[in-house]
Amino acid sequence: MKRLITVLGLGFALVGSAMAGPLTQGLEIGGGENGLAGLVLKRAQNIVAEDGVLKLQVALNRAEKLKGYGFVLQYDQSKYDFVEAREVDQHLLDTGSGQPTLFLASNKTPGQVAVASMKVDGQSASGDGDLVEFTFKTTQTPLPSDFQILDGLMIDLSGGIDAIANIEIGNLKAMPTDYALAQNAPNPFNPSTTIKYQIPVAGEVKMVIHNLLGQEVRTLVSGSMEAGFHSIVWDGKDELGRQVASGIYIYRLVATDFSQVRRMMLLK
Repeated sequence: MKRLITVLGLGFALVGSAMAGPLTQGLEIGGGENGLAGLVLKRAQNIVAEDGVLKLQVALNRAEKLKGYGFVLQYDQSKYDFVEAREVDQHLLDTGSGQPTLFLASNKTPGQVAVASMKVDGQSASGDGDLVEFTFKTTQTPLPSDFQILDGLMIDLSGGIDAIANIEIGNLKAMPTDYALAQNAPNPFNPSTTIKYQIPVAGEVKMVIHNLLGQEVRTLVSGSMEAGFHSIVWDGKDELGRQVASGIYIYRLVATDFSQVRRMMLLK
């Protein structure tokens, strides 16, 4: 137990390779159960976005009998103000025993947050799962190049120690959690208007404009689309490029098992 606590303490000073520096001297790195495991940094999903708040999560893949871990998240301090780091609900090391993990977090070094966690109930975890959520204040659009996970350590149930070598910085763009079709703006409009919509998963998407008689006027979107926030401009013209008459028009978004209709008005 003392050895595991000592190893986790290294998480607050790991910079660069976990196998370099005086703090790792005397530790046998390698030969543990987690040589193939890897960390992934991603944008937190299924949360309500707040203005100026960025939430990122770190997940671990292919864990085997994981007892504890430690690593450092490095970030561009000119763009982000660190707020907090916490273990996510139902994190990978939450084995359901009712015993909390020993979790530590520190941002004493500018531009870095070091975290470490360990199970203290004699159990371990295997598989894939989220570990930690980081909260930052920012007015910037997050880029993968703004963040780096510095090599850390993973400890298995038998005390074997592996360096975290497989690290991935995922897509940090904000992603919707459900389908939605927004009201066009401006509305009424002349001569053009913008329609915003969101798609939580990639798939076939179609958006068609009809007149009040139900006749198809223009297909704005048709085909496979990536998940995300999208927008399209309608210039008030039909499929043949002719300007349509003033009046009320209906636009419908159809995607997988989702369908929504809204109205808009063209005034000349």
